[in-house]
Amino acid sequence: MPSLSHVPDTELILLINQEEEPAFTEIYNRYWEKMVSYAVRLTKSEAEAADIVQEIFVSIWNRRTTIAIKSTLGAYLIRSTRNLCLRYIERNIHTSDFLDKITEQAVDNSLNIEESISLKELQENIDLGITRLPKKMREVYLLSRDEQLSYREIAEKLNIAEGTVKKQISNALKIIADSLNGKLSATMMAIFLHLLK
Repeated sequence: MPSLSHVPDTELILLINQEEEPAFTEIYNRYWEKMVSYAVRLTKSEAEAADIVQEIFVSIWNRRTTIAIKSTLGAYLIRSTRNLCLRYIERNIHTSDFLDKITEQAVDNSLNIEESISLKELQENIDLGITRLPKKMREVYLLSRDEQLSYREIAEKLNIAEGTVKKQISNALKIIADSLNGKLSATMMAIFLHLLK
């Protein structure tokens, strides 16, 4: 097969539907670096970023005969990257190095002293937001954060659907983010939302 470097994304998807591996390789080469770079900005982990992007491409290849992308391919891949990064952040938002990661970002962004001090308040405000969660939602959230249980493990432990667990954690993060409004500087809020977007 001749070089596919000039073939439009839409045609590459059609070729993938026909199980043309060179088309898949072309998409991989075309978008891999951009996706990893984006994932690193969100996760602050090169290894995790590479794993996330690899997972996306494995999923695409596994669904190669049925995958249909309504948006542009680039938008689809970045959205997929963002979604998997969000899952990673959701699993790690309360791990011991979370505050270190956002502190590093603060340094990278050359925040002033007042904003850097606000970093110490961020975890306190997150903890306060957790106390305001509805009881069942808080239980699900803490099982995920403090005990590092997977969605499936939480579902089995509480005898609820795995989808319910996912929704409860997603809603909890939104409530916590809302609770931070007005309590953090605009820059700190931007950092927090950047990690979740």
